[in-house]
Amino acid sequence: MYSTLHGTKYSTMKSSDNYRAAQGGFTLMEILLVIVVLAILATLSAPSFRSALQNNRLSGAANEVMTSFQFARAEALKRGTDVRVCSSSDGATCGGNWNQGWIVSCTVAADCPDVTNGVIRTWPGNGTDFNFNPTTGQYTFEENGFGNAAFQLDLSLPDCFGENLRQIQVVPTGRTAVTRADCPT
Repeated sequence: MYSTLHGTKYSTMKSSDNYRAAQGGFTLMEILLVIVVLAILATLSAPSFRSALQNNRLSGAANEVMTSFQFARAEALKRGTDVRVCSSSDGATCGGNWNQGWIVSCTVAADCPDVTNGVIRTWPGNGTDFNFNPTTGQYTFEENGFGNAAFQLDLSLPDCFGENLRQIQVVPTGRTAVTRADCPT
């Protein structure tokens, strides 16, 4: 704010007004208010973020298991022999539980001379990150790609809640699918 007297400009602002105009920025109260609002929003969004993260981990693990079944079926068709998916504790033979890992192998090792002990591929276990039900087992695809029976493997997180159970299903025709289901109570 300036006024002119005889062609000379004079400031009409008080010195305290000039000081405030030069300062700019936020007051401590404004900053604290923003921090409180952000903390409330973070607290409200944390449970849904946790749920989304668990859902993502579970879907990834279920898809990996389903992929191994699809791979076994493709190998049975390609090789013209029975191929199985089974839980494995050592990555070389069937046995152990799904948490320790699983393998795809020829049911008769001699039918797959290009691989060691008939094991075509191995998958590492997930430790105790996931619960499998049943904990052990195997499924065999015949040389025509059909399965020997219907099979279902349930996969969940240890603190399962809501619709966070995945069911890996294989039907006798060899088709595999993953579906969501409610956790057991």
